[in-house]
Amino acid sequence: MLTQARNDNEKTVMGILSLLPGLRELQHLNAEIAWYNDRDTRRLYIWRGEEQAQGVLGVEFLKKDIVLIRHLALTPEARSASHYFAMLTEFQKQNPDVFLMGTLDNQKLINKWRRTL
Repeated sequence: MLTQARNDNEKTVMGILSLLPGLRELQHLNAEIAWYNDRDTRRLYIWRGEEQAQGVLGVEFLKKDIVLIRHLALTPEARSASHYFAMLTEFQKQNPDVFLMGTLDNQKLINKWRRTL
């Protein structure tokens, strides 16, 4: 289940995002969270597996019909293509009229996901 992160989820979001390269230092991580909170067009989502939070999806709505997937992070136990694809599929179901595109870091994954649809 994919839900938009709230302020009371901040520690969970920070914990999962800190698993990404470049966000391991607290200063960088805090700056990234502040960047998402700075505008309504940027959002963080928490993906829950069976019972607990297992992933974070960071997006930026560039236009009303284009969304840039900025961050895709899963806990080590949940890292698999099927879980990444499940996060993307759920986001796409919640936002059926948008086209998803990725950054240089995650576009290949998004292309693979798109081929499975």
